[in-house]
Amino acid sequence: MASKKKPLMRCLGEFAGHIIKGVRTPATTDRQEVARKVEERTENGVTLRRTTIDEIELPAARNDDHVSD
Repeated sequence: MASKKKPLMRCLGEFAGHIIKGVRTPATTDRQEVARKVEERTENGVTLRRTTIDEIELPAARNDDHVSD
């Protein structure tokens, strides 16, 4: 059985659906900041700054109501 190629409008609709779902889904707040390191250096009147943030993100609790065989 040969698979048919999706039409362009369907692909665009699916893409828009993914974007809309991402906007509507609330952001997770299960992140903990472990460390924040700021390095700053000034040379010739130009300030160079690097900020490194280490975070831990815990996975959301999954609801496994189905039984896998």
